Amino acid sequence: MLLQRFVYSVFCLAVLFPQPVGISAQSISYPKEVKSIYQEADRQARLSLDPRLLIGVPAGPQVVEEVAAVQQIGGVPMVIPMSSDAEVLAHAVDVLDGLVLTGGVMAADTFAVLLNKLAADRNIPIMMPHPQDLVRQLDSCQWRIHDYPSTYQQLLSKARLYNRAKRLHQRIFTIDSHGDLAEEYRHGASVGRRQTNQISIQKMNEGKLDAEFIVNFQKQGLLTAEGLAQGVQKGKQIMAQIHADVENYKDFCGIARTPDEALELKKQGKKAFFIGLENGHAIGDDLKNIRWYSDQGVSYITLCWMKDNAICHSSNVKDTTNQTHLGLTPFGKKVVKEMNRQGVLIDLSHASQQTFWDCIALSKAPVIFSHSGCMARFVHDRNVTDKEIKALARNGGVLQIYAVWNFQCSNMHRACVNHMVEDIDHAVKVGGIDHVGIGIDLDGGGGYRGIMGQNDAINITMGLMEKGYTDGDIGKIWGGNLMRVMNDALRRRQ
Repeated sequence: MLLQRFVYSVFCLAVLFPQPVGISAQSISYPKEVKSIYQEADRQARLSLDPRLLIGVPAGPQVVEEVAAVQQIGGVPMVIPMSSDAEVLAHAVDVLDGLVLTGGVMAADTFAVLLNKLAADRNIPIMMPHPQDLVRQLDSCQWRIHDYPSTYQQLLSKARLYNRAKRLHQRIFTIDSHGDLAEEYRHGASVGRRQTNQISIQKMNEGKLDAEFIVNFQKQGLLTAEGLAQGVQKGKQIMAQIHADVENYKDFCGIARTPDEALELKKQGKKAFFIGLENGHAIGDDLKNIRWYSDQGVSYITLCWMKDNAICHSSNVKDTTNQTHLGLTPFGKKVVKEMNRQGVLIDLSHASQQTFWDCIALSKAPVIFSHSGCMARFVHDRNVTDKEIKALARNGGVLQIYAVWNFQCSNMHRACVNHMVEDIDHAVKVGGIDHVGIGIDLDGGGGYRGIMGQNDAINITMGLMEKGYTDGDIGKIWGGNLMRVMNDALRRRQ
């Protein structure tokens, strides 16, 4: 009797609470009204290593024809709503690989003016069959390097290169090893203000740049006890300004003392700011100041600037008849040894050739040039000879290439990002792919057509791609080599 009641209870439960039938993708049944559309969408969800390119089409009278033309060449059109809100349009433009502006740009058309500016700021290819005088004037005043494709096929080709560079910047870590933003503080510049300074978080976002070295710079002072003390005081004041500036925008950036800290900032969606000290005059005559700067986040010290100092001879000093040294001074040799002990990189930009050879012989850690060029391509005392490049490579160091027209070209108006790319290429051929990097020298006299700010950083990448450099090679040039050298120096810290 009990068994019969149990069986009956189980039967009732099964009827009242039936077990669910197994659910699978095959069991999905779309409503018949949309079934064919849904199934077609499933069929078109293909895998591809060659993504379709997103081309912006501004809302307007020609939008239907332009959308059709973009689709015909295999692009994905994105209609941009007509607006005069720059922030709204910036969010739309940020995802583009190309932009169609067949109607050109008229000053009275705020929508078109903003689209042109926002796309040009990001170096996005813009199709404009007949650029007007206004557009050419805008390019000229901003030192752009755009050549405006006139057909949809040309646009697609340029958009493909831009897309590849943009995706690469997402995977690698990019560092510009020399920027003089702190020099511009007196003019109201800041990491959080775009405006006229070449370095800012906004421009780093636009150029897909992860990290920047802000340099604590001062001109050479007197080599008296008072002059040396003033150098230390000024160096510490500037250091406080750099920290305060970055702290003001801590939700968007942070100071990085090591490569690992910089990588962590990128994971958090923030920009990393390293610190360099340009001109060892800031340490005065006390080696303990090297440790102080290191504790404050200084990763390298440029031993001198454009005059001899207590540490070494400068490349800029031509008359050496009254000089007691052409390379490191006795104090300078102590500085090099102490920098090795503190894990601070020795930067030989601005230093004389003899200073270079003295440091190569004395330093236990690799040395760097934070912002220099190639003497074989343009003769200037700020550039590095092939013999030095080869020795630097044997030392394990890295030559960071700048973009300074009068150090790389005899005509300011002919200088362009190609000069920088050619210097990089030459240095790679002489010293090897593991010993070259990028140190543009923005806000300190650097910058020319095609690389006038951090927003133009992606132009360097596209230039290297056009020369046949692989993604792995570009990753080394853009930051991998410098981070390796920084880690080598930090491991030696005592």
